[in-house]
Amino acid sequence: MSAQLSIGNELKDSYKTTYGWVSANIKWLKEIEQFYLQRARIEKEYSEKLNALTSEYLNKTSSSTVLLSVGETPTVTPGSVEIASVVTWNDILAQTESISKDHAKLSNDFEKTVAAQANGLNVKLDFTLTKINGFNNDLEDKKKGAKNDLDKAKKAYDDSCENVEVARNKLTKSNNERNKRKLEDKQVDMNVAKNDYLIKINQANRIKDKYYFQDVPEVVDLLQDLNESKILLLNDIWKAANDSELQFGKNINDRLIKSNDVISHNKPSLSTAMFIKHNLKGWKEPKDFQYVPSPIWHEDETFTVPSENEVQDLRIKLKQAENDYNRLDDLTKSELSKLSSFNKIKQTLKEDIEANGNNGNNGQKFYENLKSYLSVISSFVLHETTKLQAEVTVESIQNNVPEEYDLSTENIDLNKSKRKSSGGLFSKFKGLNILSDVNNGGSSRSSGGGHSNGISLFGGSHNKKSSTSNNSHDGNDKPDNESMFSSETTHTHTTTKSKKKSSSNAGGNGNKVLYAYEGQDSDEISMSVGDQIELIAVDSGSGWTKIKNLSTGDSGLVPTSYVHISSENRKAASPPSVPPPRRSAVPTRTLTATFAYEAQDSDELSLSAGDVITVIKGDDGSGWTYGEVNGEKGLVPTSYCK
Repeated sequence: MSAQLSIGNELKDSYKTTYGWVSANIKWLKEIEQFYLQRARIEKEYSEKLNALTSEYLNKTSSSTVLLSVGETPTVTPGSVEIASVVTWNDILAQTESISKDHAKLSNDFEKTVAAQANGLNVKLDFTLTKINGFNNDLEDKKKGAKNDLDKAKKAYDDSCENVEVARNKLTKSNNERNKRKLEDKQVDMNVAKNDYLIKINQANRIKDKYYFQDVPEVVDLLQDLNESKILLLNDIWKAANDSELQFGKNINDRLIKSNDVISHNKPSLSTAMFIKHNLKGWKEPKDFQYVPSPIWHEDETFTVPSENEVQDLRIKLKQAENDYNRLDDLTKSELSKLSSFNKIKQTLKEDIEANGNNGNNGQKFYENLKSYLSVISSFVLHETTKLQAEVTVESIQNNVPEEYDLSTENIDLNKSKRKSSGGLFSKFKGLNILSDVNNGGSSRSSGGGHSNGISLFGGSHNKKSSTSNNSHDGNDKPDNESMFSSETTHTHTTTKSKKKSSSNAGGNGNKVLYAYEGQDSDEISMSVGDQIELIAVDSGSGWTKIKNLSTGDSGLVPTSYVHISSENRKAASPPSVPPPRRSAVPTRTLTATFAYEAQDSDELSLSAGDVITVIKGDDGSGWTYGEVNGEKGLVPTSYCK
């Protein structure tokens, strides 16, 4: 069984096609069960009726070869191609024709063992298929739910814009304090609705990415494992039938050994490889959701936070999102650890089956491991999706609110933050205990300063990188965007945005180099005390600021605490410590090569016994680990290391 084959990775959004293929293969077990029941009865009448029966099933197999081999609607016409299972089955039927006269005494065995096992296998595989389909429905509902939430947020935003316009018209007709207050209240509601709409856009996009690049491949691979379990267990049933026949003597012994040999070559990977080959087609990721402005208000997609009123609503959302993220983080890590263990078991079984055939009880072990994996992956994916929503909320708020506003959530009590749906501005803020802040014209920064950093966000898997956009404006108010990519752990995508301030005065902008620094990475620069610097991108919470060294002409990252970006004269007594490396979110792990290995491809590394491999990305179930040996990076076989 090949550890490299994955329908989910190869065919991407292919659940419907794969489900039809697997379902047909499971239903096929009913035909096999019926065959052995009929054969048990016909055995008593000996060769004539048994010969007719085998001919009938040869025809049935021939008519269903395409469906069983490559599915109902293959992309590539298969011609006369047959999967190994069909070839094996045809050979068994042919052998049965030849030895029909010797099988009269096997009637009882076929009826009470082989047919019963085929029926039991059909029942339990169909039950597991139903669970996988339910899991897929849950994933689709989650994706649709995010889209529905987005539509509701858009409608709420449009309605609030209409309300502002109505209030403004009233104020135009009757300029009094009452109408002014109403307009102010409606504008606050409109800004809150817009911010919520932007959050829902980010959530919907991230959930969409996760669905197509992670969830769908995962559930499709479950279907693949279920079908491969069926093949392994069906092989066991066929072997049991043939082994009972071997007892009847020398005349049929050679034929049955031949049948067993054909069965032993019926490896699950052969069926999977043929299905992938004939169903491979071009697939494009659905487009990201985009901000659609109201036709009468707010023409851009930036957060609207003109006052403390809108910021307090975002603080409440931020607090709730931080709580949700922290609650689910430990839970998903525990579930991920269990899934990793199940993947290792599956990989070991696949390698054993590929090398030695279906010996022992490997088929049953493979199927039991699949059931255990399914029980955990169902809850893990749903928990991770909810965690992703919380993470996107935190990112959207932390990276889009101007620095002058304090996003600290330490004093937020979520039990008191449920606001009434009606009432004036006073009633909305009374329950939040922030009226004094409103009357004082806004909030002061907390002693820690800056934005809340309640959780540490990280980026990750399934083939899609995410960007960090820094927005600035030059003298012509034109945006200047730069992107930086980072990839750390798995199962999450991180998109951050930070405001960028530019200084047009190279010599008198108030920016200073407090301490000399030597660049340690390709995106860092060196600087000396006295160098003239200009801000490119402010620190977004990572501990690094992007500047241009006007004295050397270089642009890049430097430690935030080593520079002074403001008109104030603040200077630490001694150099603070350099912030942690920006790409060291996970502890360094090493493996030791136990066997020598010669690289077979350009992306692999050769190993000598005893080599120490620094792990960059662990084994994801493919049997390969991405690491570094003697300064070179590439893939090494996990089983060759410990």
